[in-house]
Amino acid sequence: MSKSVLITGCSTGGIGHATAGQLAARGYNVFATVRNAARAGDLASTDNVTVLELDVREQASVDAALAQAGEIDVLVNNAGFEVWGPLEEMTVDDLKDQFETNVYGPFRLMSAVTPGMRTRQNGVIVNVSSIAGRVGAPLNGLYAASKWALEALSESLKFELGHFGIRVHLIEPGGVETPFGENRRLVGAAAGEESPYTEMLHDWEKGAEKLAEGGGSQPSDVANAIIEAIEIGDKFRYPVGPDANMVVAALKSLTFEQFEQAMRQQMGLTW
Repeated sequence: MSKSVLITGCSTGGIGHATAGQLAARGYNVFATVRNAARAGDLASTDNVTVLELDVREQASVDAALAQAGEIDVLVNNAGFEVWGPLEEMTVDDLKDQFETNVYGPFRLMSAVTPGMRTRQNGVIVNVSSIAGRVGAPLNGLYAASKWALEALSESLKFELGHFGIRVHLIEPGGVETPFGENRRLVGAAAGEESPYTEMLHDWEKGAEKLAEGGGSQPSDVANAIIEAIEIGDKFRYPVGPDANMVVAALKSLTFEQFEQAMRQQMGLTW
């Protein structure tokens, strides 16, 4: 009997969409979830895929989707977005909004599927984090905070659930060529408002472009890492992409001050 996988955030062009397609092709019974079924694209007609509407921000929506899906062997928490801008220009409501999707959403799903996995003494939870879950950067403080929180939850769960035969893994992509950037919610200077941080924003954008000159990863690259975590699972963290692996290697070998200086030089930052 094929294993059932529930994946959040499966809109066309993204990581979840690619993962759903690749897992379905490998014979998994895939529940691909989206907030709006119209955004599932070709998954609606893909063999082994059932498209479900699910808003991770709403407990009732989570409960309804899981009632339709039934027993879940593998959970892939992929849904997420970014609130982008200087921290001084953010509000507590912005912080709550960021965490509602990126932290509370995955927590709702993990809490819901864990009892069944524990009873069966088997299961896999894969949380899609980010290299921002390892290091913060200008303008992405709220997003990084949400991913650091997801990483902390995942670490604790790994220890708590391993005894019951449940594996927990983190996927840490760097830049990925998806519509993710287009879906950012911009605040303050990032939204073009008059701001003391405008110069910094331009400096950072130039540096980020320089860092990305080699091109970002593809959604399929992240999907491959997710599948490796599900089927092999010999690592807790899976960085994805040359930029993510560069950051991880640098963090291991350098002090934070050395890392900051190296990144400033690499990106040509003057701020």
